[in-house]
Amino acid sequence: MRVGERDLSVTILVKAAPVLTPELQESMCVAAMTLDDRPEWIRLHPIPFRDLEDDSRFKKYQEIDVHVIRPSADRRPESWTPQYGTLRLGRTVGTKHGWSARRERVAALGKHTMCALNAANAGGSGLGVPSLAVVQAASPPELVITKRAADQVTTWQERADAIAARPSLFDDPDKPRHAFEVVPWRFQYRYRCLANGCHGHQQPIIDWEILTLWRKVRHDSDWQELVKAKFEDEMWAVGRDSVLFVGNQVQHPQSFLVLSVFWPPRQPLQPVLLS
Repeated sequence: MRVGERDLSVTILVKAAPVLTPELQESMCVAAMTLDDRPEWIRLHPIPFRDLEDDSRFKKYQEIDVHVIRPSADRRPESWTPQYGTLRLGRTVGTKHGWSARRERVAALGKHTMCALNAANAGGSGLGVPSLAVVQAASPPELVITKRAADQVTTWQERADAIAARPSLFDDPDKPRHAFEVVPWRFQYRYRCLANGCHGHQQPIIDWEILTLWRKVRHDSDWQELVKAKFEDEMWAVGRDSVLFVGNQVQHPQSFLVLSVFWPPRQPLQPVLLS
């Protein structure tokens, strides 16, 4: 195997919402952890998830095998580019016994404070500088919902229209391809981390799940309250050991995003793995 290539066995932890690039590519970023004795974070990007064959689509907390190469334009140590056609699906880690199997895996990754992550990335990305991490909030985050700027929505819609007009290599002519839907709303978490003197953080949420929920309830008059009921109240309720999965952007290493929420039920009769 050549330098800069790996065969990976990982557990999928995050499926970020797909984005449209200026090159008119639709791709998504996936965060995972290796199945090694000393687990580490892995970023798989780009992945044309909607173009994958049905038998190559994967779920969160599913194990996969994939061959990857190191991207030349991404200095983040966790980043790898998956090679099309090499992905193989494995078992899915379930939620039995209070999510114990998932909790054990996530706990093995350790935790950082958001303030420490920002400081570590102040000089840019590179070897030994974490760009993916588990972060614990000092108290339940506040969900902030705002309208996206009109010019941004227009740009994204123009890209979506251009992609829709261009067939994909993987299109089935007998099956209509779902159009990429531009979401005109921005979802962010506002919170403080556990660092002494933390002044607070406000970060965009790019979890596919929040957009899926929005699409389900957007026609209801109280849709914002319904989204908050899930991402404020339910996920951060008393009796949950909730933490954030965060990751930064390749162009702006100090700009971290909330990738997902891990919200297992608390286990009062056993040691709390994420404390």
